[in-house]
Amino acid sequence: MLLVLFLLPLLWGALSLLRAGAAYGAPDCPGLQLDAEGESSPGPMHRSDRCALSYDTATGRSTGTSTYDQLKFAQEVKRRSLKREGAVFVLYGAAGIGITFAVTRKHVKTK
Repeated sequence: MLLVLFLLPLLWGALSLLRAGAAYGAPDCPGLQLDAEGESSPGPMHRSDRCALSYDTATGRSTGTSTYDQLKFAQEVKRRSLKREGAVFVLYGAAGIGITFAVTRKHVKTK
């Protein structure tokens, strides 16, 4: 039972590290992706594209936009955060499992 308390963070950390490893390439536009002429542009984002983060349906205009470089920077920040989180959880889980095995093994030998 005690191992589950350390196994779950270990698995969560491994998942976070995998997510960090997958966060490469062109950034994802969470809104409407527009090309240099302002037309909708499906597919991977290019340097000349921008992303309409919020879209006003009444006027047909975007109310918030970000550039390729801004989204790429946000992607880098998220990747660093996931790597840090993953490393902390993996270390915590591995150390906890190791200590639990060492203590229970020592306890069994002394009986």
